[in-house]
Amino acid sequence: MSESNDFRQGLGIAFRLGTEMTVATLLGAGMGYGVDHFFATKPWGIVAGVIFGGAAGMLNVFRVAQVMTKELEEERDQNNTSSKDQDGKS
Repeated sequence: MSESNDFRQGLGIAFRLGTEMTVATLLGAGMGYGVDHFFATKPWGIVAGVIFGGAAGMLNVFRVAQVMTKELEEERDQNNTSSKDQDGKS
């Protein structure tokens, strides 16, 4: 049962990271389209928007991955500490 729960949690994390990347890229493309429309710079605004949006998405994914890694390390340390305490009490 734990493997199934871990699998679902992993899918949720993957979906979140994919969504972060997709939304940031689409937002950048939309802003680039707006720049193209107002300043008649077709296609350069949308090209720059996609590039900057993709970079922002990667930065968001990197930040989320760092937080998740830190949380997993803290959880692992707590589990190791509690298992050492239980070994000492027996």
